[in-house]
Amino acid sequence: MKITQVIENGADCYPWREVFVWFPWVTTISGKRIWWEKVFKRKVWVVWGQSFHMEPEVQYATLFEVLTYKDEDYFNME
Repeated sequence: MKITQVIENGADCYPWREVFVWFPWVTTISGKRIWWEKVFKRKVWVVWGQSFHMEPEVQYATLFEVLTYKDEDYFNME
């Protein structure tokens, strides 16, 4: 699935907040697998396909990824 847009300010979205990851299944927005450390988490809507399909997604990021985040860098997440 090719993500074409990330909606950060829609209904049921929340901004980055700090959480602690206990289990090793969390993947950050850059594709790095992490566990047992503090990261940031947010909920957004992602649009894929021909701008018709939308679904909520929870994203995780390290502090460095939050500071350097640009939507267009992460549109090709699979």
